[in-house]
Amino acid sequence: MPPTEVPTPRVSALAVIRHPQTGALFVNEFIDPADGVTFHRPCGGGVDWGETAAAAVVREFAEEFGLAIEVGRRIAVIENIFTYAARPGHEVLFFFEARFADPAAYLVERRDCLDHPGEYALWRDPALTHEQVPLYPVGLAEALAAQA
Repeated sequence: MPPTEVPTPRVSALAVIRHPQTGALFVNEFIDPADGVTFHRPCGGGVDWGETAAAAVVREFAEEFGLAIEVGRRIAVIENIFTYAARPGHEVLFFFEARFADPAAYLVERRDCLDHPGEYALWRDPALTHEQVPLYPVGLAEALAAQA
């Protein structure tokens, strides 16, 4: 009998990029197909074997948006157990302060994702509340507020 594969948490690295003039947060916007709820999450992606989390977020921005970023300090690590598309998920997320290497990147309001057609990123208005458009993972807003 073959061994049963046990799911393991995914490790991801995400960038906290603030617009220098408005304070808006650069986020992916998603709609959960199970319940139609729109939510935001900072951009980034999975850490590959042998890759640091900081290197992963730089690679992900190049792959997803064709953009270079400069990564600063790690500001949080959050374990996220969630449900998306009616399926359970479990991840460990590294959050880094970051900025675009090219200041012109701040001028674009919305960016399509190059390697995931239909996905995009935009600037999240700092006045938005979690009740209006959730910011995930849970605990991120508090971690960001503690950094301010």
